Amino acid sequence: MILIKRTYKLSTYGTVSAPYLATRTLKVLADEERAGLPHATDAISNDIYIDVLSGESTLEGAKKLQTKVSQLLLRGGFELHKWVSNSPELLKNLSTSSYVFDKE
Repeated sequence: MILIKRTYKLSTYGTVSAPYLATRTLKVLADEERAGLPHATDAISNDIYIDVLSGESTLEGAKKLQTKVSQLLLRGGFELHKWVSNSPELLKNLSTSSYVFDKE
């Protein structure tokens, strides 16, 4: 079996439509995956501008949301980086990148 890996680069940055295209792409992904991850799709649909700006009232709820949003975006080929939180506990044990880069 031969696997072909392709990397796509969004080349619209610097254009007027770039923010719309990036946000619209995420909203379409959320709509397509709504049945499987409803809580995560709500966060993507309603709480996104440039970053995912969402939260929960408990640490346990925030961890679940973090996991579900990551799963949802990975289904679309997106990997979240640079997490920020007012809770250091939420930032512990974040998984490392699922991508492996060839150094050559």
